[in-house]
This record gives sequence, C-alpha cells and structure tokens, in this order.
Amino acid sequence: MSSPTSQNHAGSRTTLLIVRDRPSAGGGIYNYYQAIGKYQGTAPQYTDVGRSYSFYGTHGDKKVSSTPARLFFDSLALFTKILKVRPKVVLVNPSMDPPSFRSLRRDALNVLIGRMFGRKVVVFWRGWDVSAVGLPEFPGGNKSLLARIYKMAASHIVLGERFKADLLRWEFDSPIHVETTVVPDECLAATPEPLGPEKLRTNLLYLSRVEIAKGVFELLEAYQILKQKNPAYTLTIAGDGPDLEALKARAQEMGLADISFPGYLSGAAKVEAYRRGGVFCFLSYTEGMPNAVLEALAMGLPVVSSDAGGLQDILRDGENGFVLLPQHDAPLKKKFDPIAVANAIERLVETPELHERISTINWRYARQRFAAPVVARRLDAICLGALSTETARSQNPSKAATPIGVK
Repeated sequence: MSSPTSQNHAGSRTTLLIVRDRPSAGGGIYNYYQAIGKYQGTAPQYTDVGRSYSFYGTHGDKKVSSTPARLFFDSLALFTKILKVRPKVVLVNPSMDPPSFRSLRRDALNVLIGRMFGRKVVVFWRGWDVSAVGLPEFPGGNKSLLARIYKMAASHIVLGERFKADLLRWEFDSPIHVETTVVPDECLAATPEPLGPEKLRTNLLYLSRVEIAKGVFELLEAYQILKQKNPAYTLTIAGDGPDLEALKARAQEMGLADISFPGYLSGAAKVEAYRRGGVFCFLSYTEGMPNAVLEALAMGLPVVSSDAGGLQDILRDGENGFVLLPQHDAPLKKKFDPIAVANAIERLVETPELHERISTINWRYARQRFAAPVVARRLDAICLGALSTETARSQNPSKAATPIGVK
C-alpha cells in the first residue's frame, strides 16, 4: 500500500526504506510515519507488515489471515521493494512483545533481508513489554541466533532510557539512540496558544486502544469516586480495542451510564476530543512511547499517567501533571489505586492556577520536542549516520530531552 508521502518521493533518490506496520496492524507506528514523512529529507519509501485488526478504524487493509502466508508475502514484498528502489538504509520497527515475541521474530527476518542486500539496517524498537524490562539476557540468550541477527544492525533507536539499559546489558555494541514518537500537525495547529483559565477542567479524556493493559478498568473506578463527589465530572473513552465491550458492560454494572464511548477517532474528530478534554488520563501498564500522551501534551492538557515505557523520561510528576506508579504484583484491573487516581485528577480540577500552569508547560514542551519537523530531522540524522564508513561502536546516544518549565 503506497502512501501520499511515498508517491511524492517517487522521482527522487531513495535513501530510506521503512518496514512499518500496515494501517490496521496497530495504529501508532503507521501514524508516526504518516506524521513525519513529508518532512523527511531521506526520500522514504515504505513496505507494510504485520497483522490487521478490525478495531483500528475503517482504514484497514485486507491481508491473508494465515501467519505463515502473511510472513511469506510480506517478506516477498520487502525483497521486491529493495530491488526496485535500491535504498541505502532499511529501517525496521520491531516490538519486544513477550511471551511469544511474534514481532521480534518477524522483524528478524526483515533485518536479514536488508543485510543480505548489503544495506545498512536501523532497528527502531517500538513496544517494549514491562515483563521484558530488566531481563538478564536477550530472549533466547545473548549469543542466540535471534540476538546475533539484531546485533547486525548499524544502529538502534529506543523510546526510553530503561530500554537502552536493557540493550547494553544484552551486549549490543552498535550506537543506541533514545528517541520519542511524534505529535501530528493537526494537534499543534488546533492550539495556536496555551489554553486559558476558561477551560472546562472536569471533562476527563482517555484516547487510545481500549484494552485491560491500558488501565481503563481502574479509570472507571476512579471516575465513580469523582462522580459521587462532583456530578459535573464527565468521562470520554475514545478508541476501539479488544476489551471495549467488556468495559462498556462494566460501566453499566457500576451505574456509570453517562460515559461517552465515541469509538475510534482520527483527524478532526480526534482533535476535537482533545479540545474538549480537561485532564488526560492514561494508566497503561506497559508502553513504548504512546502517541496519545504526546498529543495531549501538545493540546495543553495536564495528564494523570503511569510511567510506562518512555513516559518515565518525558513526564515529571507535578510539572506535566501527576505520574502514578502501578502495583505490578496486583491482579489485572487492579494495578492502580482508584483513590490515588481520583485524588490526582481532583487536584488538577480543583486548582485552576495549577491546571493553567501545567497546561502552558505541556503546550510549550510538545512544540519544542515532539513536533513532526523536529522529530523527522532527528530520525534522518540517525539513519544518515548509519551510512558512516566508521564502525563507531560507541555509546553516544541522542537523548530525549527532559521536560522543561515555563521561562
């Protein structure tokens, strides 16, 4: 499936071939490249991989459902694309996804195909399940075939310092760059200045995939507490996912009939949901770097969030909102204390000056760090750096900046 970006670059010399998830395979990776593609100077081309899911909006493409057949056709597409466009660099986007490590194994084949053609390969590590953080060895062992394949890469990109620490522990000696995801242009354009004190703070918003591991069931418990104290609170849970119907049923059981479930949102509808929101709530157990949180920051929303994945590097408790730590030994749907979540939200809502200050901090920080042109330049620099004739096996990462205050 070709994109407008790839068509625009069709007549130019291609430096970069990106192996990304197809539109319906997960959303975040595909949307990242859609957002930055027009700003990249590396004339990117794309080939799509991965499963399709029915709950990622209406822009899904139909592919064979058999995993072996899909792997064969996706690999053949990559093979053919390299022959056709002759890129200098192949960029793959695996996830560290135990227990099956499906994406890890799939993209190992893509790394091999890139190296077979003598291309430099950059590995951009996306999802990184919390159960993989801190493992003593790479899945299968540091000397396993799988590890050796990924160590062929000219460089690696991760979405958090904790993930970089894992790669170093696993004896990866190529340069490791710590990066972020991106805020699309429409979110930045929709808020040309920080939000003012007139913002309706009691409108709570969740916007992402709807599944247990995103902490949405704990969010219901916190909302019930808040609603009993102040009927003005509203909650919008925007998105689709495998646990949406179960979440709706649970809300009904709890008597929370006023929750809005608009489904999967994109474009202007998504921007409008952020615009109406007062506090963004995101209690995910495990992440790479969630686009939704960055979008919320760009729209000037204070956040009540977990520290999952790369969020640990970009969110400061009390400065961007409030960061809550999960109870990892607690059962599913009980990882976060609903009273603590409710208290954090209430503090933002009931303290207008705090809400306004944090809104301004987030609005400014997102533009400095996560705007598409800025992210595109950083990614280009990493990919072009992989072409260097020097085999620099040193650790000089490009680090994601920490949040900054208002000056």
